[in-house]
Amino acid sequence: MAFITTVLFTSCGTPRHTVEIQDYILVSNGKQILGKEKGLTAFIFENNPQKVPFVQFAANKYGVGQYVDVSYWVTVDGYRFKVFVYDSDELQKYFDMGQFMVTQQETTQNIVGSTEKFIGLSMITDANEDCLDEKSLFNKIATTYLKSLKDEYYNL
Repeated sequence: MAFITTVLFTSCGTPRHTVEIQDYILVSNGKQILGKEKGLTAFIFENNPQKVPFVQFAANKYGVGQYVDVSYWVTVDGYRFKVFVYDSDELQKYFDMGQFMVTQQETTQNIVGSTEKFIGLSMITDANEDCLDEKSLFNKIATTYLKSLKDEYYNL
């Protein structure tokens, strides 16, 4: 009887489809900013646990001075942008992170930095425009900058 019950319970569950993030993915409805109804688009990529935590990397690179609630201003191609780094709780709050597959599994001994599975970033103009929105004139500049930042982090 126990065998039949086990078969019934295991066969009723539907498999969950997960997506592997090859390089990065843009996901809408992230952090809310003042004056905008729609949440920001996030640039999400898989963390490399063999590197220092990304927030530490970004905070040190841009002289933020803290590793919590990291955001900073940057000038790219003559335009001024603000970059927001999502913490783990924010990623879980705004996005279903369970839909993404982790490919970089590490043993505890190999983990140097953060155990976070994914890193999320959003970027706005000084007029609070979502640069990563597909309709934004700054989309290409923003994605190119963030991809370059991600690659720099991976190549530490």
